[in-house]
Amino acid sequence: MKTSELLAFVTVAKIGNITQASARLNRVQSSISHRLRNLEDRFGITLFDRRKNRISLTAQGKILYEYAIKILELEEDCKKKIASLKHNTPSIRIGLIDCLPPYIASLLIDLSNNIDQCIDICIGNTISLLNSYEKNELDMVIIGSGFSDVRHARLSLFSTDLVLITERNFPTINKISILDGEHFLLSSRKSALMRNCDILIQEGGIMPKRIIECGSYPVLFSSVSEGKGVALVMRCSINRDVRDKIKIHDLHGRFEKFQIELLYRTDSPYIDTLKLTNMITSVFQDPLLHHI
Repeated sequence: MKTSELLAFVTVAKIGNITQASARLNRVQSSISHRLRNLEDRFGITLFDRRKNRISLTAQGKILYEYAIKILELEEDCKKKIASLKHNTPSIRIGLIDCLPPYIASLLIDLSNNIDQCIDICIGNTISLLNSYEKNELDMVIIGSGFSDVRHARLSLFSTDLVLITERNFPTINKISILDGEHFLLSSRKSALMRNCDILIQEGGIMPKRIIECGSYPVLFSSVSEGKGVALVMRCSINRDVRDKIKIHDLHGRFEKFQIELLYRTDSPYIDTLKLTNMITSVFQDPLLHHI
């Protein structure tokens, strides 16, 4: 017995006319009649007395009507309670490093459609996101690897190339020493790439003229394209519009790769951790991210 059949039955009983009931339910008359016949066949009874101009319930129909009203009310109450539970379930708070392509944040937000929970995204640098995670302000963080400790549950997500970027007319960088005396630009001194930049400077035996914090990746890319300095960035962070305005220099050896990892809590009472971590992993398997 389907609730759609009970709804058709109750509506006809209240209105007293199948044609009008079908209009109320936005269904064709044959559909309403079919549902009524299904109920009659299931119970082996006649629901309506059709000998008068206005159809009325039979004695058996009146009994079913009382139960149908209760069933439909229970269904509606159930829907309201489920909707209320969804509304009151806390959002999942995910921190995301700012050096990833913007569409990654959009894909993570879209995951909420598959788990019936809102996903809130916080963009920041690795150190600030890790601090927020430690304070329980975030449920998960996607950051550069090497900053978490053994207490954290972690999952490797993605590895990307590190490259140097300069303005278009800059000479090809065949060795790091060519960068001696240059301005080095960073999105933030608290970013994971700050450590990589320090190692590059130290092992390259160079002395930057100045290290400048730009505050964001759009400002960093704009400054590089205007010849204000060089920057160490992940290749995947360079979108098509930026690529046409800068020159990209490949790196080799220990500077070549940068690892992204997910930190997550295993004891969250309102997160299906296994399901969500699997979905986040699938986001970072996007071919576009690997072939930029």
